[in-house]
Parts: sequence; C-alpha cells; structure tokens
Amino acid sequence: MIDRFACSLCLALGLALAAPAQAAPPELVGVNLANAGFGGSARPGKHGVNYLWPTPSDIDLYADRGATAVRIAFLWERMQPKLFGPLDEAEAGRLDALVKKGDARGVKVILDPHNYAAYYDKLIGSDEVPTAAFADLWTRLAGRYRDNPSAVFGLMNEPNKHKADEWAPIAQAAMDAIRATGAKQLVLVPGTRWSGAHAWLAKDGRLSNAEAVGGIKDPADNFAFEVHQYFDSNTSGTSPECVSADIGVQRLSGFNAWLRETGNRGFLGEFGASKQPLCMEALRKTLQFMDDNSDVWVGWTYWAAAPWFGDYMFNVYPPDPARFPQIEILDQAMRR
Repeated sequence: MIDRFACSLCLALGLALAAPAQAAPPELVGVNLANAGFGGSARPGKHGVNYLWPTPSDIDLYADRGATAVRIAFLWERMQPKLFGPLDEAEAGRLDALVKKGDARGVKVILDPHNYAAYYDKLIGSDEVPTAAFADLWTRLAGRYRDNPSAVFGLMNEPNKHKADEWAPIAQAAMDAIRATGAKQLVLVPGTRWSGAHAWLAKDGRLSNAEAVGGIKDPADNFAFEVHQYFDSNTSGTSPECVSADIGVQRLSGFNAWLRETGNRGFLGEFGASKQPLCMEALRKTLQFMDDNSDVWVGWTYWAAAPWFGDYMFNVYPPDPARFPQIEILDQAMRR
C-alpha cells in the first residue's frame, strides 16, 4: 500500500513516470538456475545427492531461447567452507564452467549466494559472522572473476532478519571489497524484508530500504538494486493463486517510480507464475511493464528453472511449452 500511495503521489505531482517511447528492451533477461542453492539441511553435503549444480548445457537451453542472463544460486558454506578461508575448488570450478559458457554464449552469469544474509544460520554482522567475513567472500569471488565480463555480482539473496539500516553498511562493505579488487562488473544490491519491491519504500526499523540501502556508493558507478516480487496475497511466492492480473505491475510501480526519481536502476531477480490463467496474465503484464520502463530496469530473471524442481508450480525446466506454458510468455519477452 505504501508503494502504491507513493506512485499515486508522484502522478499527482506531475512527475514523469513513463519511460521514453523508444527505450530499448532490458539488457539482462533470463532465468534462475537454482538447484545448487538448496539442500541446506546438509551443509556442505554431497554434490549430486544433496544438491545439484546446473551444467553449461543448461545455459545453452535458455540462451537458445533468447536468454541473456542466468542467476546461479549457491550456498556460501559450500563455496567457502571456513570463514576467511579459501574457496572450495570443486565448487568454484563448477561456477567457473558456467561463467566460461556464459562467455561463449553472450550470457551474463549472476553469482547468487543464496543464504538470506547468514552463514550456518548466524547473521552477517554477528560475533560469529562479522561483516569482514562477508567482505572477504566477495574479495575472493570478485578477484576470481574480475577479468571476466560475463560475471555479475549479486551480493546476497533475500536478507530478511536485518533492519534496513543494519543491512546497508554490510552491503556497502561488500561493494567496497569488490571494487578494491579492481572488478568493474555490475553489482546487484538487495534490500531487507526479502528485498520485496512492494516494501521498498516502507519503514523497516528506523529507515526504509529506499532511505538506507538507497544510499550505497559505488566507485565504479555500475550497480542496480535487486528486488523480488511474487503475485500471491502475502507476496511470498508460496501459493499458486494470484491476486489479480495487474498485481505485478501494482507491486512494482512504487519502486519503479523511485528508480526514475532518483536516477537509479533496478533488477527483478525473482518472480514466478503458476499455470493458472490469471497468473499467466499477471506474468505477461509484469514483463511488459518492465519492457515499457526499460530505461530504469537492467533486466530480470524468472524463478525458476531446475531439474530437481519437477512439477513445482513455477518451474520451467526443461523449457518445454507443452509441460510448462510459462515458457511461451518468457520466450516472447526474451526475444524482443
């Protein structure tokens, strides 16, 4: 409600909310390849048993349909088994193979520590997991990929237990660590409250994400704010039901207006739709909205594509329209 009110206020004041008529489509469009971020009850666990990395051929599947980005989930505890220690070479090697394939196919590979701002369930910024440890992770990842333009750095998936003013300095520390390596690639900065677009302007403690995280500084000036948005009644993405065909547009509108007013850019890292007709229309309208406002949207990655997700309501793996009709709508958007 706060976001919709903010957008309505902007309209009332006559602020420009519409994108330029000839804006190019979003640059980064694709899917989340998600399996490696799961199996968290077994950490580190065994690859192929508790969790499964996507393969380079999975990137081919979606690049062939027009994807220019894939978001790759992984767990911090597997990638770096000991805080301040080296990266696990087996895990990093699996990521290397995907970034290499991204190079070959012109697909950006978004690194996604899928940890909800914690390490072994201890929050970043705690005594057990100091902010410096998170910065160290990003020093190692950015140092590994700083010379590879296909890598994009997504700082963290869905922080939700920090307040906005607690999370903002943690995100800044990671940004500073990345830039200190000399890496210039795009960095995606999430907010708190699961980084929900609908809640970006709402107070989370003393400040909103817009007020706290919105103040991040990037010496390279190459970043975007990553938000997630689902269409069910509580915005959690846990129900196949959608509120309305326009719910995605409504929930993105306040954030969209804020991006334009502040000169920032956004990235929709997660959103999904079940096969229900109302949800399919919500998906179509949401993608069109970002296309129409592509001057402020870097792009999007649909949630999700993963072989172990089976008949999960949002799954589009393999990209077979007969089995997963959502892929037809995604195809249209990726090929614009």
